[in-house]
Amino acid sequence: MKRLFSRLCGMALAAALLVSALPVSGARAAGIQVTLNDQPVAFSDAQPLMRDNRTFVPFRAIFESMGATVSWDDPSRTVTAKRGDRTVKLTIGRKACTVDRAGSDRSFSTDAAPFIEGGRTYVPVRFAAQALGAAVGWDNNTQTVLIVDTEKMMQTEFPNQFQAITAMTQFQNSVAPKTARSLSGAIGATLTYHTAMGDIPVVINGTITGAESLDAAQFTAKLQTDRSAIEQAIAANEGANVIDENVDALLKKLQNLTVDGIVSRVDGKLYLKSDFLTEVGIAQGKWAMKPLDNTASLTAVKNGDAIDFVCAEAQKLTLTPGSSTAQVREVVRRLSDQSATTPIDGSGNYSLHFTADAYTSVDMKLIPNQSLTIIRTASPYGAEAAPMTTLTTVQTKSGASISYERNASAYNAAVRIDLTNGAATTAPAVRPAS
Repeated sequence: MKRLFSRLCGMALAAALLVSALPVSGARAAGIQVTLNDQPVAFSDAQPLMRDNRTFVPFRAIFESMGATVSWDDPSRTVTAKRGDRTVKLTIGRKACTVDRAGSDRSFSTDAAPFIEGGRTYVPVRFAAQALGAAVGWDNNTQTVLIVDTEKMMQTEFPNQFQAITAMTQFQNSVAPKTARSLSGAIGATLTYHTAMGDIPVVINGTITGAESLDAAQFTAKLQTDRSAIEQAIAANEGANVIDENVDALLKKLQNLTVDGIVSRVDGKLYLKSDFLTEVGIAQGKWAMKPLDNTASLTAVKNGDAIDFVCAEAQKLTLTPGSSTAQVREVVRRLSDQSATTPIDGSGNYSLHFTADAYTSVDMKLIPNQSLTIIRTASPYGAEAAPMTTLTTVQTKSGASISYERNASAYNAAVRIDLTNGAATTAPAVRPAS
């Protein structure tokens, strides 16, 4: 019984709050190939190699193959690549790096630092290509890094065809915090688990306080669970004697929860910490981590624009050798104005519908100067089938609301989080201190 409730309550907590380099295994460095837009990239005097299970390439070869000019600053041991309005800087031995676009500096952190070996400078291939606006994949069968230049494709094959996405990202940037500001709000969740002993309702309510900046949001959630409803369901289905001391201890812990969290736009990750997470295998005092879903929000990249958004969507693809360019082209087409609509009444509203993958569809609607709504639905039966999950975010000038619904054979869930922007405050952390 305790294990069952641990799993169920862990799922409830996750549902309420969860609203670069290439990993390879056992590959020989000599066998690694790189393709750009399905064409092989030539490496004349230094070949791609593996270090710490990450793929690295000579910096000059990869950047120049994508049309960038490169330079090396010996005193700072920094590599610089420039293409169009992008400037990418990586420093030997450091995981921190910067990407400047049109005068807007963005700092990123990778899990693999550049290094020098055999008189050649090597950079992590995934970050290097993505920094110039490319989608990157890995084919284990052929030991091949697959790169498709998404940004160049947008500019050459779909010029000036991203008015809808541009308007949406501009609105998102206009309501983003210019300086750190406080946030506060409420959380409500109703979950019904269908078990062999009958339906078990879990009702959670609480408050959330914290701060946000362009780089991150940091919060503390105080949650209360309706214990009586759970006890009544257990007693009605299996008898009150089922609630032994172990279940009672778990219910007491669930009754009042504190959850600390960080939404890092720098790392692209959500970090969570709570004593209750020990019930689902997270060590006491440790942080759990989940990658952020870029489609759920247009702020996955701070100061993001249409190019950032389309590149992020293309990066979600599982690229296939020989057809990776066609795969990315289809994503770019779906996100272009070829798929967008504006009302006949001339209100200026923008609507965009696209399939993010075989199982997920996304609807976006912008009411200029008022709100941006993003509805993401997913179904195991296909993107256009009746959804199993629906995630809705509504961003306004004064705050945001997030709604999550899930209908599955094991449980139904309905979660809502409402947030209100506040006064200026201390900047939040972008990742856990430990």
